[in-house]
Amino acid sequence: MTKDKMMTYTFIALAVLAAVTTALWWPITQQGWSLGLTLLISCLISVVVAVALDYMLSLAMKDKGPVNTMSTAVFGLIVALSYSYGIPVMATVELLPLVAPQAFIYVAIIAAVGEVAFKKLQGLLGRKYVNPAAAAKILVLLPFLYQILLPKDHTGYIPTLATELNYTGLDPLASFASALQFCFGNPDLLSQGVLTLPPSPSELFWTLVVAKYHGWAGGASSIAVIIVGIALFIVARKYIKWRITAAYFASVTIISLIMSAVYGGDALLRLGFELFVGSSIFLAFFMATDPATTPLTHLGQCIFGLGLGVLTVLIQTYMNFFGGSILALIIMNLTSSALDKVGLTKPTEEKIEVKLPKAQQFEAVKTTSCMRCGACMVVCCHRLSPILIKEAFDKGNADMLRKLRADLCDGCGHCSFVCPARIDLRGFTLRAKASLRSAKS
Repeated sequence: MTKDKMMTYTFIALAVLAAVTTALWWPITQQGWSLGLTLLISCLISVVVAVALDYMLSLAMKDKGPVNTMSTAVFGLIVALSYSYGIPVMATVELLPLVAPQAFIYVAIIAAVGEVAFKKLQGLLGRKYVNPAAAAKILVLLPFLYQILLPKDHTGYIPTLATELNYTGLDPLASFASALQFCFGNPDLLSQGVLTLPPSPSELFWTLVVAKYHGWAGGASSIAVIIVGIALFIVARKYIKWRITAAYFASVTIISLIMSAVYGGDALLRLGFELFVGSSIFLAFFMATDPATTPLTHLGQCIFGLGLGVLTVLIQTYMNFFGGSILALIIMNLTSSALDKVGLTKPTEEKIEVKLPKAQQFEAVKTTSCMRCGACMVVCCHRLSPILIKEAFDKGNADMLRKLRADLCDGCGHCSFVCPARIDLRGFTLRAKASLRSAKS
């Protein structure tokens, strides 16, 4: 595995989701533009803006900012797929540019801000602290913060989640199920009266799971996200942080059931919304697993996913912010530095052989910045943390090197062998070991 190959796999997965949503949305026309065409153009604009800025900034920064075309292309697609498109049938006012051509401007601005401020400049700090796409979106839309957190249509037409949720009520058309169908259902069929209101459970779950026509484009088809996401996890299983996604779904399920017990109503209806709303399902697979802004250790990743799920449900329940997962992600990103230290394996003097991936010869080796995938920590024969040892060595932190037991390294090279960034972790660890020896003498 290499960093570029990992990013290529991720780009292909995202491109498949973009193609699925484009096909679903193509027949829908809003303000004279095909919704599918709007997404397609947005993806092209976002990727081109991000890649072009990456290239120009890399030339200006030279050795401090190497070109990362595939990583930047992935970022561009995530920006486009995490933007909200489509005006719901029940909308009374378009608070944000949800359709073309204004949507193109905002997608381009978010891509530019994210690339400059949260990929390149943040990378100069030695690590990325927040997800670039999530942070850029929140920053660019800051002037609309009140509308984003408490949209008029959400408070006026969709019942608060802090109450009993059902398919029917005193006014069936004002029930939570009807509100979701108005929000995410096919607007053409709703306008023609083809879709029944209130919807049956099967009709509503078809909308939530198979085809939504408003919200994050990447999560328009939850079933497509699940299939593509699991396929990516299988292909890159040793390098992708799937434990975050699993822990996220587990915590969302538990907290949703607790909310149902507290407020009553249909538990599956609440759970279906929390799991399959576009921002939740797409973020869980493709943003929450961003290796650069999430914990290194397996236990840290599980805690990260649990916290992300709990915060998402609480924000969506008590703030009526249906995209609450993006705010929850930024909050949890800021805990990653602390979670890196949770669950570190205890170094051992005994040498434990670990099965390595099948070797592959490369004509040229490209060294990139650390992905923070944590693969080096899994294969170390002495259960060391090579990437943390490298960071401590770079900072000249002898106390940390002693705590990490760099002196136990016997130079097997397993860490360098599996590193997708092709960093000479073996060399750094051996030099750290030598520096400890010289300090003792």
